[in-house]
Amino acid sequence: MEKRWDILGIGSATVDDLLFVPAFPVQDTKNKLDRVERFGGGLTATALVTAARLGARAAFAGVLGDDDISRWIEIDLAREGVDVSLLPRHPDARPIHAFIIVDSTAETRTILYTVDGRTGAHDDLPAAEDIRAAKALLIDDISVDHADALIRPAQIALDAGMPVVADFEWTNDPALIAIPDHLIVSQRFAARVTGETAPEAAARALWHDRRAVVVITCGAEGSWLLARGGVASHHPAFPVPVVDTTGCGDVFHGAYAVALARGLPPDERVRYATAAAALKATQAGGRKGIPTHEQVEVFLRSQ
Repeated sequence: MEKRWDILGIGSATVDDLLFVPAFPVQDTKNKLDRVERFGGGLTATALVTAARLGARAAFAGVLGDDDISRWIEIDLAREGVDVSLLPRHPDARPIHAFIIVDSTAETRTILYTVDGRTGAHDDLPAAEDIRAAKALLIDDISVDHADALIRPAQIALDAGMPVVADFEWTNDPALIAIPDHLIVSQRFAARVTGETAPEAAARALWHDRRAVVVITCGAEGSWLLARGGVASHHPAFPVPVVDTTGCGDVFHGAYAVALARGLPPDERVRYATAAAALKATQAGGRKGIPTHEQVEVFLRSQ
């Protein structure tokens, strides 16, 4: 079957409105904003933007509504080179909308957000033939109240021999946690669901015979990789001048999925993803610092 996309993503897309103020406001006062900036976010959406910047063919099929915020997300993803032709609509769908108060003096941020409707995955879309038209499927667990809506496309992909890459942060659902064959989660998530605080032990606790890879990301401490037929190995983070780690996990997932679709072996996938996340961390914002493939290659050659 002809593959139309390298990465198909089903999961969350968000809008972040940043409100910059000289100092955090006091109750019952009026305050002038220094500026307002809007950015796109979301685990799957940012991973797909990463994939597109790295030169992959990426498509987003997370559910959106008919509101202005949904339309803004669709336009923003298309501008980034992400295919939105499969994007399903649902009358009850509303993206997560965050308002972030940035205190420019104290260098702190306070996040206020709304979850007014369904987000993440549609019950019946995309169609099975569209899922099978990708080289790899990427999912997240923001729609934890609709786990079956994520399990359906993941099972279709696995039955077709496609890899399923998962970015989980919230779920406790054993069936959902078990389904992806490429599970990439933070040390905090892994410790919560396994009870194992050591990353290597947590990776082994999350392993089963249908897994191909388990990766536990540990921020500045790098990551642990457990691959089929191998032993757990530690991959250190690259030393870079860190400005902002927002979105680094999403970038890691997107870059890993790209490397997977290109046929790289597990160690090289993690190295590639680690480099992409490190470069992102050198710039402020969740997406501004996402590198191109050429930038990642130049960086890796310098290490």
